[in-house]
Amino acid sequence: MKKFIIYGIFSFVFHSLQGQRLPEFVQQRLDTAKQEARIALDEYRLCGSSRRCEGKLPYANHIHNIFSYEERDRIDSLGLDISMSMIFDDAMRNRIAELMQNKFQGYELDTLVNQHMIWLGDALKYEVLGHCKLDTLPIFQTTLDSLYAEVKNNATEQQRAILEKYDYVEKNKYKMDVFNVLKLDTSVVFKKAYQIAGERERERKRESILANTYYYRSDLAELCGYIGDKRFVQPLIDALEKPDNFNREKVIEALARMRVEPYYSDYVKFRMPRTMEQIKNEWLNFQIDDFVNVLGTQEAYLELSKYLLSDHPYAVDMADGDDYQTSRSFPISRDALYLIQDNIENKDLQAMIKDKNYRDNPEILQLVYDWMQKNYGKYKIKRIW
Repeated sequence: MKKFIIYGIFSFVFHSLQGQRLPEFVQQRLDTAKQEARIALDEYRLCGSSRRCEGKLPYANHIHNIFSYEERDRIDSLGLDISMSMIFDDAMRNRIAELMQNKFQGYELDTLVNQHMIWLGDALKYEVLGHCKLDTLPIFQTTLDSLYAEVKNNATEQQRAILEKYDYVEKNKYKMDVFNVLKLDTSVVFKKAYQIAGERERERKRESILANTYYYRSDLAELCGYIGDKRFVQPLIDALEKPDNFNREKVIEALARMRVEPYYSDYVKFRMPRTMEQIKNEWLNFQIDDFVNVLGTQEAYLELSKYLLSDHPYAVDMADGDDYQTSRSFPISRDALYLIQDNIENKDLQAMIKDKNYRDNPEILQLVYDWMQKNYGKYKIKRIW
């Protein structure tokens, strides 16, 4: 098997091993997030339209979502190293890997099958009823005729017209009522047939679940990238062959975030370097903030600075009202400037940009570009958490 080189796997050493002393409010937030995430992972497959999830997985994009704005500012001022890995302990990581590979715990498979059988309700009974020919019994037909006659007598003129037009279909709807009134589910022939049909349906559902056709797990793939545990590498690689269950771009991003080769190098090559002609004239087929949120290297920021000189449209805002629709197209240079301003902390750069609106001060784009070229390798990159 081809070996994949992993450089820079994110640390998953917990805060207790990192020598950090976390303030109580930080620890409380992390503990709450951990408890909710554990519940969410345990019930990951069991929630649906008929069952509300009690737990909640943190958004993969950044752990800072579990803190308020004021708390984030305080954490930054204290220089604390907070990461997604602090929320997920060893057992939870094993659970994520298990879910990624579509492996089931016994209780999950049994619960899902049981839920399906409950959802089937009378449908299976109706199938067995016809199979056993119980609806041909004289007493069944007599009772059905009597019940249906009463329904038509109590119907409105409009309802009666519908009943008469679709007589056979409408009458069949009351077969299960007759079946229950006569307690035919107690008959030996029905019990035997229902048991066989039930076992068949349970096995069919079990095979269908194990065939991996039900669960879309791109949210887990994103989490893998942010947690950065090496046990996720192979499940992520395997996920690339499962387009029905994973968004390929999300999986590639997770592998790139963990610096797994050859995916990381391919991710970089797809984005840089691009010529100024390309940058000024071609639409991007990736997100410009990939340079910051995924790569975050000196080289990535240098490449990002090229976009300061491009007026090519990047984003379009749409405003819809009752009687109008407008759109505004923003140049990619605007987004490049904001990304650099928000993530490069060098004081001289920040002083240069401060209080400068790029529309009123278009020269700021060239000034920041020149600064980025001159100071390559010396960028003080803000930690993203």
